[in-house]
Amino acid sequence: MRAISERLEELKSALQREELLSNKGLGNEVGFFVFDYLPIDELIVRENIPLIRNYIEKSNPSISIQIFDLYDIIIEFFESKNYMQKNYQIEETKGTEFLFQKMQQALRIATNQDWIAKYISEHWDQESMIFLTGVGKAYPLVRSHVLLNNLQMIVETKPLILFYPGTYEDGQLHLFSEFLDDHYYRAFRIIEP
Repeated sequence: MRAISERLEELKSALQREELLSNKGLGNEVGFFVFDYLPIDELIVRENIPLIRNYIEKSNPSISIQIFDLYDIIIEFFESKNYMQKNYQIEETKGTEFLFQKMQQALRIATNQDWIAKYISEHWDQESMIFLTGVGKAYPLVRSHVLLNNLQMIVETKPLILFYPGTYEDGQLHLFSEFLDDHYYRAFRIIEP
């Protein structure tokens, strides 16, 4: 892959292209895009996301961007239910795998009542492009292909950019460039590696 600084600069231009903003030229597919990057560049990407949003919104006031961090959404869910202490106790007594299963059940991951998709639906202003972040931090609770599938009926009019610490190639998501997340054919790579 090319240097992350070069790709992030290229991303600024790509995010302002008319075809992307209008969701045209995508063969009637939903406007879901993947910005994949080497996992070692996670902190650089994380630091640059708000800077890119500010740059885009100042350069073109007709564009607005909402950032949804999957990890933050998950934490907010468990804090709002007062489950954090309970989660610590479950992990201590029954182990991490059991805890993850219980957390996925509580979040209704991979169902048509997926709490993360519902959260995004309720908090998205529908005039904004979406930056979806925190994929690596939310692993293994959330699988990107499952969330994208759940969001395609919600986010139809504006582009969604998934910031993905891994590789997206030939419709396959490889989290951390190691784990095969699954096939997701409806997304487009926004910047070539």
